[in-house]
Amino acid sequence: MAYCKKCGKNIPDGATFCSYCGTPVYDTESQAHTQQHQYGTQYNGFMNPDDLTAEFDPMDIKQNKVMAVLAYLGLLVLVPIFAAKNSKYARFHASQGLNITIIYFAQLIIYYVLSIIIRMIFFGTGIFGIGGIFIAFLNIINTIILLILCAFAIYGIVNAVQGKCKKLPIIGKFDILGKFMK
Repeated sequence: MAYCKKCGKNIPDGATFCSYCGTPVYDTESQAHTQQHQYGTQYNGFMNPDDLTAEFDPMDIKQNKVMAVLAYLGLLVLVPIFAAKNSKYARFHASQGLNITIIYFAQLIIYYVLSIIIRMIFFGTGIFGIGGIFIAFLNIINTIILLILCAFAIYGIVNAVQGKCKKLPIIGKFDILGKFMK
């Protein structure tokens, strides 16, 4: 008996599709690997090369969903990095969550540095109107960035809970964790 690569359910011998989620079943691992790289992974009928779920062990996914969710909660990304070193699934989500966390802290530092510089330049010279405009603009940009990072975190959490391994839009292709922890 085999297990579905997508949902982890048992598949009877000789079946060509998972009866639970409809994912095609392959006779050999190499056939699945070849077809996935040749055509990409299917997602609602469209090609989605950023969905890597088929490459992960269903038991690993089941056992480490909580760790994967923690990866998207700010500094809690450290929990799966250090506590689930042997889980490929948790490490994938930790890598994605680390991207969000690093961008958040970089954005925070840039925001405060620019805020201080603007205040020193404009409020030190007595030109309050222009300085206030720049500060308001900086606050708007900061809020937009925070909302985007929040949306990325929600997207990652939803995927982690569903047992999927999808890269985050735009920032998901960077694997900072993989470069430092091999």
